[in-house]
Amino acid sequence: MKKFVQKGLLFCVIIALLCACVVYLSTTEHYRSAIAKWTNSSEFMGDGGMVPIFEQARRQDGATQLVLGDSICRQLFSGLSEYNPKTSFLATNAALMITGQYLLVEEYLQTHPDTTDVWLVMHPLALTRTFDTEWSYRYAYMTYVETETLQYLDENTLAAMESVYGGFLMQKWVVQLAEDSPIVRKLCLNHIKFNSEDYIQASPFEIADQYVKKMYELCEENGVKLHVYASPAAEYYRGQIEELSAVYGETWMSSQYPDYFDDMMYYPDEWSEDLSHFSGEYATRDKLNEIIENAYGQTTLLEKLSYTGTNVR
Repeated sequence: MKKFVQKGLLFCVIIALLCACVVYLSTTEHYRSAIAKWTNSSEFMGDGGMVPIFEQARRQDGATQLVLGDSICRQLFSGLSEYNPKTSFLATNAALMITGQYLLVEEYLQTHPDTTDVWLVMHPLALTRTFDTEWSYRYAYMTYVETETLQYLDENTLAAMESVYGGFLMQKWVVQLAEDSPIVRKLCLNHIKFNSEDYIQASPFEIADQYVKKMYELCEENGVKLHVYASPAAEYYRGQIEELSAVYGETWMSSQYPDYFDDMMYYPDEWSEDLSHFSGEYATRDKLNEIIENAYGQTTLLEKLSYTGTNVR
């Protein structure tokens, strides 16, 4: 019996060592792709694309204005960089969440002391996004850890994330391993997806209200004006957006940005293949310029942007 137990333990040790070797090799450039293919983990190889945005925010480039927000904002404004050298366009996507947008502003203002204006442009459904089991660990939490900005978040936010991801997966070494190894990333994301539940907010604007307010106070401390506008939305989402609008008056945001819902632009569903981003002829620069004009024609955002080296209007 004793020999059987010893052989069993030896077998377990050997298997553990083999697994550790495979995981280690999956973090190396030479073997990463092959092991990902062998373990059916290829879809987990791509990076989140968020860290370079934070690196750009930290770069001193003489810019004095910042435009950030979701991927709709990115589609609309990213092509205007060459005409606006004093404006940083650092829009990301909805999965970074409003918490990530706040961290981005935090980093930006530290290296851009002469900033005068920050424009946050987010679709209402992106603005009110919660910590979910599908996207937020990869695109939000891992980014916060990799950019070393987690310390700027409030304790209740960390507790909310822990309720979804669990304390073990929030450890820095686990995040780093998940970043480097597609196998570990697959295991982490699938564990969260199949064993956790989305964080349920006390109200739709629980997280958004907290972090837009923090962003506002941060900007105010630095002598910066924060502007908040909605990204254009497809008619498909009108019902959901009107439900959010109905409870918006209960938020702190509504006291500072009462027109957030009133000023937003709705467009025909046919303009978008995925009901979020413009496609076909509506994705051309000329059409996007027209959409910007219609959506933000009466705002400070349009007053200070250029399309071709001259002011929009």
